Amino acid sequence: MPVATLLVHAALLVQLAAPYPFAVGETLRYDASLGMLPVGSVTTSVSRMTRERGVEAFVFAVDGQGGPPGVRVRYALTSWVGTGKFASLRFHRRMVTGGKVEEERFQIVPDSSRYRAEGGSQDWQAPKDALDELAFLYYLRTIPLEVGKSYSFARYFQTGYNPIQVRVTGRSTLALPDGRQVPGLDLAVTSRGMLMAVRLTDDARRLPVEIEVPLQYGTVSLSLSSTGS
Repeated sequence: MPVATLLVHAALLVQLAAPYPFAVGETLRYDASLGMLPVGSVTTSVSRMTRERGVEAFVFAVDGQGGPPGVRVRYALTSWVGTGKFASLRFHRRMVTGGKVEEERFQIVPDSSRYRAEGGSQDWQAPKDALDELAFLYYLRTIPLEVGKSYSFARYFQTGYNPIQVRVTGRSTLALPDGRQVPGLDLAVTSRGMLMAVRLTDDARRLPVEIEVPLQYGTVSLSLSSTGS
């Protein structure tokens, strides 16, 4: 491919990504704790941009490992999300507990409101412009949020978990890894009785600084420990 064509293609990718508060290369690292007990680490990243079924797409990734004493878990999520409609196109979820491996791979077709497990023949109904759980976290960073307001989203690709309710419960002061104190927004995210707390910086980047995730062995707190770009 000629160099000029490569430069034009790169410029197009940058233009497509411009409206978002994140870009390729953003890497966020978190320390995980269960109460006062350190239990592992998590890294999220905007790893690259690609074409997925002819659509320009972000590739988001999460890699985590840890767990309480005696329970070691490693998990990975990868999400392909269109830059135009910001809807999921493909989603992989992998978890390793001891020697047990659980892996799921999905193809999601936003325009026809369906999804399918890769390798399967059955199509399932999905909402229009559906999102997976990793894509939804990035989506929260892109939308206006006002203190005291509640928002309802019926966009999770597996419809039984809809609606997802997001309530902006208040403001707080958040500590960034470089020592700065910044204003933040406190969110309560609920789905099927499960509650997740997210604290975002109230600025242009909307960084998730603190996340509380309910798991089978307790609520794990993720605290942002370093950032990269």
